[in-house]
Amino acid sequence: MKLEHLNPTQLASFLAGKTVRYTNTKKESSVTGDRTRTFKINSIDRVGRHVETSEQFITAKVSDVDDSGTEKYRNLYVDSIDVIV
Repeated sequence: MKLEHLNPTQLASFLAGKTVRYTNTKKESSVTGDRTRTFKINSIDRVGRHVETSEQFITAKVSDVDDSGTEKYRNLYVDSIDVIV
């Protein structure tokens, strides 16, 4: 499913409670050693667009599966999210 085509309300509703694989296009993770991370999205605080690039992102409270389930806030670009479950 292409997440970019959902409106902000639909996107937040669809992703809440899902486990996702996220690919960071900017840098490697200090936790996994590569660019891929796994997060369980607990809640979404904001859906927005980057001012300069217009890329859609979410600000979410996540449980970091790769870091023993530690809860964190993360900004995740929508086009880098793949839904697992």
